[in-house]
Amino acid sequence: MMKISVAVLASAAVATAQTCALPSSYKWSSSGVLATPKSGWVALKDFTVAPYNGQHLVYASTHDAGSNYGSMGFSPFSDFSQMASASQNAMSSGTVAPTLFYFAPKSIWVLAFQWGGTTFSYKTSTNPTNVNGWSSTQTLSTASVSTAIDQTVIGDSSNMYLFFAGDNGNIYRSSMPIGNFPGSFGSSYTTILSGATNDLFEAVQVYKLKGQTKYLMLVESIGSQGRYFRSYTATSLGGSWTADKTSESDPFAGKANSGATWTNDISHGELVRSSSDQTMEVDPCNLRLLYQGRSPSSGGTYDLLPWRPGLLTLTNPTTPSGGTTTTGTTTTNKPTSSSGGCTVAIYG
Repeated sequence: MMKISVAVLASAAVATAQTCALPSSYKWSSSGVLATPKSGWVALKDFTVAPYNGQHLVYASTHDAGSNYGSMGFSPFSDFSQMASASQNAMSSGTVAPTLFYFAPKSIWVLAFQWGGTTFSYKTSTNPTNVNGWSSTQTLSTASVSTAIDQTVIGDSSNMYLFFAGDNGNIYRSSMPIGNFPGSFGSSYTTILSGATNDLFEAVQVYKLKGQTKYLMLVESIGSQGRYFRSYTATSLGGSWTADKTSESDPFAGKANSGATWTNDISHGELVRSSSDQTMEVDPCNLRLLYQGRSPSSGGTYDLLPWRPGLLTLTNPTTPSGGTTTTGTTTTNKPTSSSGGCTVAIYG
């Protein structure tokens, strides 16, 4: 009898997440108006949106018919087409221009905002769907910039970063060790971008691109045809930023490429994130921007403009790269009842 040993060579594979490079030029489609303010408010604006239990959780600023800003949260909804019917819940304490995220290292939700008594402030909660269940106001920053506005917060594995604008052509950054957060960034800051006031105006946002060691910054600009977003990229949150799309005629998002017919302005909002945590991760293969817009025929005092939510969806993402890759082979010998020394290799 001949002994046959069967060697099974199995390729080992590791699945890697697919990702997309940012397109050379952005093209979007737009929803119509997604929701109108409930009675007593003339505007819904400054949107922040985070995933929550498979749904979207949105907070926003409000303005009444007089001189008062306020804040609100929508009840969670599964699809943006449901935003119009989601309940609009007023907050008893204003958190204007909010930034909502889950701080995973300490298992707590954070709501950062402006005009809270110091330059920037924050509240925490274990249940972000309860708009009036947040903690008392805490200090986020005491940076002495007279026109400081529109904060955003993001973290990497080592540090947390605060980015903010000034309505003055500057974008600023502060940082702290991640172990010290939530807490105050103190008074120190660095100016990381400078330019014309209308080019670097407000509503700065910073995101990590999924599957990449790359970050995307958006800054709202004032153009001849309305508000629009410029974009910048970096390979680290503490590093320098490189221009991506910085013209009104070829913006990240604006009248020139939004596809919107109900608004010329593409203004303060957020990209829809793939994760709710402090990494602020977005999927470049599936970019969507929840923004504020208004009727082109509206006018008057800025605070009383009738801002409404809309949603942009990127229509020209680049071809995904990455995926399952073969990393090697393994060999297993399976002897059968025979004699001799013949080995048969089977690849699987």
